[in-house]
Amino acid sequence: MPPQRVVEHVPAEPLPPDRPWWENPGPAILAGIVGLIIGGLLGYLIGEKQEPSRTGSAAAAHTVTRTVTTVRPKVIVRTNTVTDKTVTQAPAPAPASEAQTRETETTLRRLEKENEELRRHQEEG
Repeated sequence: MPPQRVVEHVPAEPLPPDRPWWENPGPAILAGIVGLIIGGLLGYLIGEKQEPSRTGSAAAAHTVTRTVTTVRPKVIVRTNTVTDKTVTQAPAPAPASEAQTRETETTLRRLEKENEELRRHQEEG
């Protein structure tokens, strides 16, 4: 007796899922074209129903546009700034000004001492 052959049945692979509707631009393009055709037909039919109106004068039908260009003088202000480095040396002090400087410093020290005494009296009092 010959050995029995065993046959296995493998299920077929499932079909890939359909692509979502938004991946195909064809229906959107077709809908746009159909919308343009319908809109054009409606506009034509509505426009044909209206009779041409003759309101206004003939001059109103022909509008003339006139443009006038006025050239005004333009003022351009230019500022040229030049900066030079200058070195000014103080003049040598005169003998009279040295004496005046010493006197001023002495007066300053005396007034600072008086100011300190007044502050002490104010804090104590």
